[in-house]
Amino acid sequence: MIKHLFKLIWKRRKSNSLMMTEIFFSFLILFAVCSLGVYNFQNYMTPAGLETNNVWVAFINFNTSSDTAKAEYKELISQQLKRYREVESFSYTSSNAPFTFSTMSNSLSYNKKKVSSDIVSVEPDFPKAMSMEITQGRWFTKGDIAGNFVPVVITKHLAKELFSTEDAVGKIIGDGEEAAVSKKMKVVGVVDYYKHKSDFQELDNTLFRPSSDKWDDTMVLKVRAGSGAEEEAKIVRELARLGKDWTIEIQQMGEMKSNRNNLVLVPVLILLIICGFLVFNVALGMFGVLFQTINRRKQEIGVRRAMGATKGAILWHFIGETAVIATFGLILGLFFAIQFPLLNVFDVEASVYLFGMLLAVIAIYVLVGICAFYPSRQASVLQPAVVLHEE
Repeated sequence: MIKHLFKLIWKRRKSNSLMMTEIFFSFLILFAVCSLGVYNFQNYMTPAGLETNNVWVAFINFNTSSDTAKAEYKELISQQLKRYREVESFSYTSSNAPFTFSTMSNSLSYNKKKVSSDIVSVEPDFPKAMSMEITQGRWFTKGDIAGNFVPVVITKHLAKELFSTEDAVGKIIGDGEEAAVSKKMKVVGVVDYYKHKSDFQELDNTLFRPSSDKWDDTMVLKVRAGSGAEEEAKIVRELARLGKDWTIEIQQMGEMKSNRNNLVLVPVLILLIICGFLVFNVALGMFGVLFQTINRRKQEIGVRRAMGATKGAILWHFIGETAVIATFGLILGLFFAIQFPLLNVFDVEASVYLFGMLLAVIAIYVLVGICAFYPSRQASVLQPAVVLHEE
């Protein structure tokens, strides 16, 4: 039966070319949307490695070019923050604090192997403020900073790229072009996850190194649960009194993360709406073509019914024909789609594309089945005497 349907549709391929073309383009669009959805869902389900609830980010501008004065001001703010019952812990960081729009990266080297990584300067209390857990080794302390090496903590992803299966703790690495003029770095700890751009960020290379008094004037603060706008305004007001030229702005990290997530979700939502509109139009076209096809083949249906074909046989015959037409369109679409994992396009895992193909194929067959069912059912209930009389 199936072999017969394939032969039948192949002989009528010219008359069915329009439907095959529609299915081909529909598959490519669904493949793109499904792959994007699988990619983002996969990243979303990965643990973030940090906690944003009850965390504030303070952007401080001391309006001074003196490094000595800046160090004194930072210490003054630290002493003031320790007096607030609402503030549980805090840490200065470089400007690329989590969920800001700032980035800082550099190349890292180990045994002539170089990789690029985000670099984040933080204080030893950073993991406490961000509720981060160390999985290997430990976090660096103030005592480590005075040693011969710069103590650093890296993500598991970076450890895998630099050291493959070797234990990362204790390894000495250089920081690319600056290695000749700066101290080498020593890995003292590894964290599994650190998603600092959005919930949809894939695991990436990140290195944490001790903060610098010269540049790092952004701060993350872990506050008590329930602290809100009133406490925030009080802290900003009292800190600003310490220096008349200072500018201090506090934002809630949860809202910052939500804004970054929206930058990913909005394009996906727009793409879904466009995809839905196109697929809906294709479905309407298929309905029209199938109704027209059945009207042209009334005589054939009447003869088959007169020779004993049941309603079910007629129903499944037309659904089968439509499924075979869809299969020809899908074979052409799969030929182009399979190039994405083979050529490693966009450096995305092959499994993402394969899941995208599987979902797109299922969606096409479901769509074709829905479109074909009603016209096929109409054909199956035609009375042979009436049809042959009309013909």
